[in-house]
Amino acid sequence: MADWDDLRFFLAVARRGSIRGAEQDLGVNHSTVSRRIGALERKLGVRLFERMPGGYFTTPAGKEMRGAAERIEHEVTTADRRVAVRDKRPGGLVRVTLTEALA
Repeated sequence: MADWDDLRFFLAVARRGSIRGAEQDLGVNHSTVSRRIGALERKLGVRLFERMPGGYFTTPAGKEMRGAAERIEHEVTTADRRVAVRDKRPGGLVRVTLTEALA
């Protein structure tokens, strides 16, 4: 099975339709994207993309993988947000200074 990092690369190519587009989204070079997609396809034993002169197009297996990957992405993003909110809760000692008249 693919790990989350593999799925990030897969989704970037599926969404942009090209290695170059994915490269820009991910902040890596095109050979890294190409190598990761090739390794994912070998790991799964299936072609996820048809490589055409006009770009990369998902195969039927790629379409299935995209749906699953987008659901996983949603869960990972939701979990990240929930954890980040917990770490930002205020804590510690609060001191308030007032004049005698207000106290």
